[in-house]
Amino acid sequence: MLERVRDWLQERRQKLDLFDETLVARQDNPLYLMGPMLYYFWLVTVVTGVILMLWYEPTTTGAYTSIERIQNDIGRLALTFLGRPVTLGGLTRGLHKYGADALITITFLRIYRMYFLAEYKKPGELSWMLAFLGLILGMVSGITGYLLIWNQRAFWAAKVVLTVPVYFDELPLIGPLKFGSMIAFLFLGGPAVGQATITRFYALHFGISLVLLILVEVFFQRTRRKRINMSLFPLALFMVMLVVISIILPAESGRRADPTKTPLPILSDWYFLALYQYVKYTPPLWAGLGPGLLIGFGLIVPFLDRSKGRRPLERPFFTVVGALAVIYFLAFTALILFNIAVIERDPFLIMNITLVVLALGLFWELQYRRRRRQAAAAGISPPARAPAHG
Repeated sequence: MLERVRDWLQERRQKLDLFDETLVARQDNPLYLMGPMLYYFWLVTVVTGVILMLWYEPTTTGAYTSIERIQNDIGRLALTFLGRPVTLGGLTRGLHKYGADALITITFLRIYRMYFLAEYKKPGELSWMLAFLGLILGMVSGITGYLLIWNQRAFWAAKVVLTVPVYFDELPLIGPLKFGSMIAFLFLGGPAVGQATITRFYALHFGISLVLLILVEVFFQRTRRKRINMSLFPLALFMVMLVVISIILPAESGRRADPTKTPLPILSDWYFLALYQYVKYTPPLWAGLGPGLLIGFGLIVPFLDRSKGRRPLERPFFTVVGALAVIYFLAFTALILFNIAVIERDPFLIMNITLVVLALGLFWELQYRRRRRQAAAAGISPPARAPAHG
C-alpha cells in the first residue's frame, strides 16, 4: 500500500505544476499565463508586505493610526491627485492591496480553468490539490491581513468569519468535542476580537506567505524550473497598472474599529462576500457543514470524476456542478453587496433550484454515457479527446 502511494506521488511530482511552469508550450493562450502571473503578483504582495511591516504597529490602539500614517505621511512626493497627496507609503500599500486582489482573482480563474478543462485528471491530481489548497490559504491570508487595518469593516468582517468554525459544534459526532470552538478560540485568542486576535492574525498573515515562499523556492531549486515564464514587457505593464490604480484609487482606511457599533450590512473583501451571504441564509448546522463539504469536494474531485473525457461536454454532471458554483458565487456576492436578499424566501428557492439542476446534470451524464456505450458497441469511434495535462 505504501509503495503504491509512493509510486503515485513520484509519478505526479514529475508533472507537478505550481505555476504552470511545465505548460510553456501553451502560453500563446492567455489562459496559461495565469500561473506566471500568480507567482508575480504573489511576489509583489510579499515584498510590499515586508516593507509595510517597517511602519505597521500590530496593536488595537496603534494599528489604525499606523495605517493612516503609512498612507498619508510616509515618503511624501511632489505629486497630488484630486487634491490628495501621493506618498510612497500609500503607493506601497496600494501595491500590496491590489496585488493581493490580483493574486486572489488569478487564483480563482486558474482554479476554474483547471476544473472546466479537467486538468485535475491523471497526472494532474496533485497540481489541482495544491492549487486548491493555495486558494484556501490565500483567502485565509487575505482575511488575516484585512483585520490588520483595524477599521469598522475589517473588525466586524473578522468577527463574522470567526463565527463559522463555531457552527461545526452543531455537527453530530464531532460536535460534542467542541472542535469548532477550539478553532475559533485559536484565532481569537480570547472570548472576543481584541489584541490577542490582531497578534495572531499578524503572525498568520506573515507566516503563511513566508512558509509557502520557502517551500516553493525549495521546489524550484530542486527542479531547476523557471519561475516566471513571461517576457519583461507584460511584467512591467502589470506593475504600471498596479501603480496607476494605487494612485487613482488609493487604499482606503475607513473608520476606526468600534466594537459597540455594528455596520449594516457587514462586508468583507469581495472573495468572502458569498460566504457571508451563505451564512445568513443557513441554520448553524449547514453554516459550518457547507464550507467544509465544499472544501472536501474540491480536494477529492480528481478521484470522484471517473469519466474519460476532458472537455466540459464529455463530463456533464461535473460541468453543471462547476457552473452552479460560479453562478452562486456571483449571485451571493451581488445579493449581499446590494443588500437585496429575502432571507425568508430565498433559501427554499435556492435549494429547490439546486436539486433540480443537479438532477438534470445527472440525467445528462447518464444519457451521455449511454450514448457512448451504444457508439462503442456499434464500432463508432468517439471524437478525439483533448491532450492530457502537461
